[in-house]
Amino acid sequence: MFKCNTFLPLMLAASVVLFCGCTVVREYPAEEKVETKKQAEFELANKLIRAFVTNDVSGFVELLPEETRARFGKKEFVKYRKQVIDSVGEPISYNYMTSLELPALTPQIWKVRFRRVNRKGDTEFTSEVLFKVVTGTDKKKHAVITTFQFI
Repeated sequence: MFKCNTFLPLMLAASVVLFCGCTVVREYPAEEKVETKKQAEFELANKLIRAFVTNDVSGFVELLPEETRARFGKKEFVKYRKQVIDSVGEPISYNYMTSLELPALTPQIWKVRFRRVNRKGDTEFTSEVLFKVVTGTDKKKHAVITTFQFI
C-alpha cells in the first residue's frame, strides 16, 4: 500500500513526465493586408501573375530581371504556358494567399483557378493550383522577381 508522503511525489513526477511534451500551437488569423514595406514586391508579383492569366507574353517577360530574360524569353513563356494549359486548363482567375517569412526574399503564394472541358465538350471542370513568386530587392532597393513556378 502507498503512503501519502510517497504517493503524492510519485504522482507529481509522473504528471511532469507525461505532460512535458505538450506543445501549444497558435492559429493566426488570415492576412488581410500586405505589409507596406513589401507592397512594391506584392504589386510586382500581382502584375506577373496577371500577365500569365491574360496571356500577356510581353508584359510577363518584361517584368523579369535582365539575366532571367536571357534564359526565359517570349518563346519560353509560350511553351511554359501551353504546358500548364495542357495539364490543368485555361487560367481564369487568381487570388493572393500569403507571403512566407524569409530574411532576404519574399516567397508569395497565389491560387490560380483553371477551367477545362472534357473531350466530348459537354462537361466543364475547374481546378486550382498554387503559384509561387519569389521576390526581393536589388541594390537600388527596387522590387525584383527572383523565381516563379507552379507548385
